[in-house]
Amino acid sequence: MIIERIDTAQVAPRWGLLRVVTKDGAEGFGEYTVEGQIGSAEAAVRQFAEEFTGRDAGEIKRLIRGAYDRNFYHGGAHYMSALGGIEIALWDLAGKAVGQPIHKLLGGKVRDRVKVYRWAGGNNNAPGAAAEEAAKVVAEGARAIKMNACPPLAAIDTYGGIRAAVARAEAVREAVGPEVEIAFDFHGRCNVPMARKLAKELEFAKPLFYEEPVRPDYNRWLPEVAGITHVPIATGERMCTVAEFSDVVAARGAHILQPDVVHIGGISNTAEVGALAEANGIALAPHCPLSPIAFMACLHVVVQCRAGWILEWSKGIHYNASGATGEVDPWLRYLDERDWPMFEVDADGHLTVPEGPGLGIRVNWAEVEKAAKTKVAWRDELMYLPDGTVSNW
Repeated sequence: MIIERIDTAQVAPRWGLLRVVTKDGAEGFGEYTVEGQIGSAEAAVRQFAEEFTGRDAGEIKRLIRGAYDRNFYHGGAHYMSALGGIEIALWDLAGKAVGQPIHKLLGGKVRDRVKVYRWAGGNNNAPGAAAEEAAKVVAEGARAIKMNACPPLAAIDTYGGIRAAVARAEAVREAVGPEVEIAFDFHGRCNVPMARKLAKELEFAKPLFYEEPVRPDYNRWLPEVAGITHVPIATGERMCTVAEFSDVVAARGAHILQPDVVHIGGISNTAEVGALAEANGIALAPHCPLSPIAFMACLHVVVQCRAGWILEWSKGIHYNASGATGEVDPWLRYLDERDWPMFEVDADGHLTVPEGPGLGIRVNWAEVEKAAKTKVAWRDELMYLPDGTVSNW
């Protein structure tokens, strides 16, 4: 399988998708999305394409690890996402070449279905609006949800942010009842003092986990946050190497590892983080508010990992809720219609493990190219503290 070219496309709502084409006409699909910054990642994909053209697509580790090691400057979200998008496509090609799903190439599944959780907003929503949104997601079949825990907070918050977070959590818990699991995403909006305070204040809601209580710059403080609450701590979406996860685990700073399959450089590295979780008795729950391509890559890792537990599912998430066509759910728009039924959850919130070759989905690249003609303008939300300070979104 000699690589002939790598095609890229930026498509609504905010995704960077790619296709690796071999000289014999085989196609593998990947994703290089860096949310709000896909143009930079696309430039890196094009540069890597120069190195990979004419090479054997079946030598995945030699190509990907070799590209990482040969470059003196490597790592970071854009570099790793570009490399990850290509790596996912190479795994897709490898599975198709032998007629097997990727999870079988990784050693085979340990479970038949995977629990998923859905996003339920809460981003600066009034308590009533947050409760209504959460109830809607649950009515659509979700048995586990995640919501933003808080508005932007000052280092020592004096603007009522903690009170607002508690009021929203109370309203949502009442709306969905005691049986639905609720995870709270701090979104890295807290500095250390408020992360500690919020972790205690939200315990009444019996959270499933707390996600990214501090941004990864401050991961050295995670053990202190983890030590003051019984709620599991999750982190990882903005960590780009396996070594970063190893440091967090060594410090006993997290109980749930959340690598983003794109941002960490692909399926192999995500599986290595899963092995790290297995070796330390903690959980793997990949971050994935991206397209079905990244989602399926995550799914294949989770089903073959003993520590694999739950998977983020962004179908219906607010920035995926409307597309350029205005007709088809944008989360399904770029897939063959025959594959749409596989994305229906069962009664207790699980998806069945895919058994098709490669990623197990058929990407409609003609629709991707059509969508790429429309400029993608998604950017991170700009948020301020009440005193005018720009805050972390």
